[in-house]
Amino acid sequence: MRTGGNSFSKRIMLHMSLIIMLTFIVAGYLSYRINVNLFTEEISRQFGKANEQAAARIDLQLRDIYRISNFIVFHPYIEQVLRRSAENDTREKHTQITDQDELNNLLFQVKNDENKLYSMYLYDMQDNSFFFHVSSTARSKLDPLIYEEIKERLAEASGHMIWFPVKLPSPVEASGYRDFFAVARSMKNIDLQLYGTMVMLFDESLFSEDLDELVGDEKANVYLFDRQDRLVFTDKAEDGILPDPSLMLSQQIVMEDGSSFLYVKSRSKTMDFSLISKVSLESLHQKSSVILQISVLVGMVGVLLAVILLSWSGRRLFKPLQQLVRGMRKIDEGNLQARIKVDTSDELAYMGQSFNSMADNLEQLIREVYERQLSQREAELTALQAQLNPHFLQNTLDTIYWKLYLQDDRETAELVISLSGMLRYALEPADTETTLAEELAQIRNYLKIQRARHGDELDTVIQMEAGSEHAEVPRLIIQPLVENVFVHAFANQLTDRVLIIQTFVVPVTSAKQEGRQAALRIEIIDNGAGMKEEEIRGVISDALAPRSAQKPEGPIFGRRRGHIGIRSVVRRLNLLYGEPYGLTIESKEGAGTTVRLLLPFSRKDVSR
Repeated sequence: MRTGGNSFSKRIMLHMSLIIMLTFIVAGYLSYRINVNLFTEEISRQFGKANEQAAARIDLQLRDIYRISNFIVFHPYIEQVLRRSAENDTREKHTQITDQDELNNLLFQVKNDENKLYSMYLYDMQDNSFFFHVSSTARSKLDPLIYEEIKERLAEASGHMIWFPVKLPSPVEASGYRDFFAVARSMKNIDLQLYGTMVMLFDESLFSEDLDELVGDEKANVYLFDRQDRLVFTDKAEDGILPDPSLMLSQQIVMEDGSSFLYVKSRSKTMDFSLISKVSLESLHQKSSVILQISVLVGMVGVLLAVILLSWSGRRLFKPLQQLVRGMRKIDEGNLQARIKVDTSDELAYMGQSFNSMADNLEQLIREVYERQLSQREAELTALQAQLNPHFLQNTLDTIYWKLYLQDDRETAELVISLSGMLRYALEPADTETTLAEELAQIRNYLKIQRARHGDELDTVIQMEAGSEHAEVPRLIIQPLVENVFVHAFANQLTDRVLIIQTFVVPVTSAKQEGRQAALRIEIIDNGAGMKEEEIRGVISDALAPRSAQKPEGPIFGRRRGHIGIRSVVRRLNLLYGEPYGLTIESKEGAGTTVRLLLPFSRKDVSR
């Protein structure tokens, strides 16, 4: 099939362009992934450090609040005022005003210590309250619903301070409400005797000022939990699933709605509050994707430059190749005088010289092939003529058989018919299909002649496993091995000769096919002279050696011909099947020999 003169160069340019583009894309993608990983690690480190610093500041803030609350709770005068207030069913107005003024003077220092404090309420055991305010807009009475919620939370807090956000009416705010943090604590003296309840309201900036720097990204949020893992503060406006501090690692990346978020958790060392911050990694990935886009763009520019350069240099680079293609086309058209001009000294020059040498020798090769075909035809005629003698011999043996049969010499007639059967079987083409049963029938004819020769001193047994009789085997694959027994094993043994032939179907693992396959194993066992281990290795290595490396065999008849039968069988099995099939020998000097054949097992269709 002919193609255009520039088809090869076009394919080269296309392949080079694809390689360059693929190289840039892979390099860009790897750079993109490396950049994303490095930036993710750096952001994780910086974000985790900032989260720890914010948690430390929160811890300081909380310790100040606890210090203030301890000052109030363990002050003996405050305890005295609250106990006196709870003992009287009806509080005197004058006494109440006096106690309130004294508390205001006592708690005035609190205003300087904590500027985020908005107001404070102290309740006795009868829920009578005292009010301390920092802001002039603070209400003197706490909403009863809020106070009831505080008492419920304190009952579940096991003596710890509780924190939670609240909304209180405010005439200043446009929405009419203002956000505060309510901090409540049961008031117990040093003897752990309960004598009241303290409620402090802090401005929402108590935590937001320290945590705003963590949530500069619009896709970032911060969560503050108390020591009971209850939410104290979050900047997340809408309701949603809150992270669980008990399950959160110090750093981890979580997929939410198809986006990656980095979560960082830090705990305040003194107050045991948990600060969890999260930030979206999506924007980082989007910025890093610019590297990939640049790499793709550079790859496309590289492809364009590669096409231009290859087109410019292709004419010179591929000119010798085009000349070679034109010369080959001329040879294909029958012009045996075609030659090409070699102008370079590279690999294409070697191809051109080889082409010229091929054209020089082509006519001579054609003449040699023609003469060889004539010689082959003559050899076929000679072989056909040589086949007449064996057929004549077979017909003669049939004639002798009938003559002996008519003379009632049945024993001799049986030998003649066995010999005739062997000759008829051997004259069939080597590629004719045969079965194990047919091959063993040929062996029985051979053994019948040998028993007539050796008499009762020869004992033969043929055992064929049921189901193996229709197995396909190569023609005359057992005959050389059986004959080898009489030539070598029984050569010097005059009595008690035993020959056993048995067949089995066994599993075998083949390298060419997956799993285990069925195989046919044929064993030829004798009690003859046996062989040494080095003799076995020599026989097998000689059988596997190339013909040029094999020693001369001498006459093909008589004992001097060596193990020609084994060699023939080994070479045929190697050519037909290969591993794991073949021939193996087990023998011990003076204790007989076992020859095993392993063949693929396939049944011949006997219905045809």
